[in-house]
Amino acid sequence: MILLCSALALSACEYSGRPDNAVERRFTWLNYLAGEDLKESCRSHAPPRYRFIYNAIFSEQVRTYEVNGLPDGGGGMIDAEIFSSEVSPDFLVLFPYWPWSGKRAVAQLNGVEMKLLRASLEASGFSDSTPVGTVLDSNSFYWLVSACEGKRFHLNVWIHPSPRFADIRFAEILRRFDGSKIALPEARPLTREESEFNPKPAKAQKAGTGYFRFFAEVLPDGLGAAARPKKMEISE
Repeated sequence: MILLCSALALSACEYSGRPDNAVERRFTWLNYLAGEDLKESCRSHAPPRYRFIYNAIFSEQVRTYEVNGLPDGGGGMIDAEIFSSEVSPDFLVLFPYWPWSGKRAVAQLNGVEMKLLRASLEASGFSDSTPVGTVLDSNSFYWLVSACEGKRFHLNVWIHPSPRFADIRFAEILRRFDGSKIALPEARPLTREESEFNPKPAKAQKAGTGYFRFFAEVLPDGLGAAARPKKMEISE
């Protein structure tokens, strides 16, 4: 069975915002990326919520950090989850045909730690204008952060390689609070084989299942399905 999935198929339903609902999330990855549930929560008064997603070549590792502020404003909870073939050997082979879940680590942040994380996000340029038109390639390295603060929703992305990606400050703070004990992958230049569209990843070749890759485009109001870019940059 071919695992070549389009972002359209992944965005058919809305994600409800229940981080433990892996069965639901597996069908709505693009919606989850776009933070649609956070946007919805902004319609009513609620503690701040942040979602950090690190795509470190989708077939190798994806990390999510759900940070929810506490009602009293004195701190929050951070829920780190790692999806990787090293953690779950069937991660790529069975997605999206199983209850997709990874290794999780939940911790509480005090008020000072929450402020530190928020300051690192601001120092990384989160409040800057969202780079509309940017195409996110699942076979690459990028960070995407969405947040709801004071009834205001905002989303931003950092693509590797770029000066903005090099100036990210929040990754080190997340690393400090991450209790998963799984190292955060360092972004690296892609090889020609990795950058090209047709080659199948080794894991998929061994499983005989095909090739998994999808693209999403940053829109003025969120994310949308995107076709493969006509020109794909290749790092030698």
